[in-house]
Amino acid sequence: MKETKEIFISHSGKDKKIVDDFIDLLLIGALGIQIDKIFCTSTDGMKIKSGADWRDSIMGALQQAKVNFLIISPNYKESEVCMNEMGAGWVTSAEVIPLIIEPINYKTVGVIQEPIQIEKLLDEKSLDRIKDILQEQLEIPNSLIKSDRWTAKKKEFVLKTKKYLKENPFREPLDREEFNSLIKEKEELETTLTKLIEEKSELEDLVEDLKKAKDKNEVLEIVKKHSDTTEFEEFQELCQNVEYHLDDFQPIIRGIIFKAFSGKEITINWEPYREDIDFANANDYIDGYMDADFESTQEMQKVSKALYQLENFINSELAEDFYELYKENYKSKLSLSNMGFWEEVIDVKILI
Repeated sequence: MKETKEIFISHSGKDKKIVDDFIDLLLIGALGIQIDKIFCTSTDGMKIKSGADWRDSIMGALQQAKVNFLIISPNYKESEVCMNEMGAGWVTSAEVIPLIIEPINYKTVGVIQEPIQIEKLLDEKSLDRIKDILQEQLEIPNSLIKSDRWTAKKKEFVLKTKKYLKENPFREPLDREEFNSLIKEKEELETTLTKLIEEKSELEDLVEDLKKAKDKNEVLEIVKKHSDTTEFEEFQELCQNVEYHLDDFQPIIRGIIFKAFSGKEITINWEPYREDIDFANANDYIDGYMDADFESTQEMQKVSKALYQLENFINSELAEDFYELYKENYKSKLSLSNMGFWEEVIDVKILI
């Protein structure tokens, strides 16, 4: 059974040591929170499993979490992934708790819209308030939290982290220009994240509809309904597909193929093109009566399939704006029995 992540910790990988101590000393050591209730990508035992889609893993953990910690340091503000997680965190139902580490302060944190929610990671009173929030959100009984143990672990964490930061100081905070650039990137990432969520939802709807499909035609209709491609764009793609498969044939052979699909009694003037006719006959593109042979070779089978796909599209129920666009772009009649359509729209030269 998949574990529910009650705590999400968004942080820079460069601050792993600080976050490890925050988890080990405070969350697990002092509050007794189980490790499998915590989502933290850099900590052993909580990492995203190999092969897992990291977007789904992160979004799933964010949506499950009751408390979302943002460990905001200079390293955090320089990380695109962290800024992305921050943006996503604000739109969930979780209690979002920004924890700032000096030299980040209330003025330089910049991206938080509600300063009252900000706490200091190395301030004991802030940590006490965090304990109260966790106890309330995770419904931890008072009997499980020993006051003296909490105080000891809290002081140990603060002293240990301050010592670590003294030995490993942060780089100077970002200047305003760099900060604004990061904010812009954050907004772009939020837009991308929103789009990914929408695309995932659309794909889930498509899968559900496909499960209900009874035959190939219904499948095609469902795919078409969910596609962003317009009818005119689909038409152009089908024409390009026909052109691609006709490209290797000589114009006189295209004329024979056109005759077959037009259904018209057309006399092919083949004498000047005997060499092309003999080549096509030798390769089974046409038969001895100079009729197109759509069965004997893969090349002709593909031509036939592409033409039938285009013909079926033309004969389907199309919106009025498709016909308007067609008239704006082409002069030829919309029909595979029209030679001008082949030369103008499909864009292939034909000889008959």
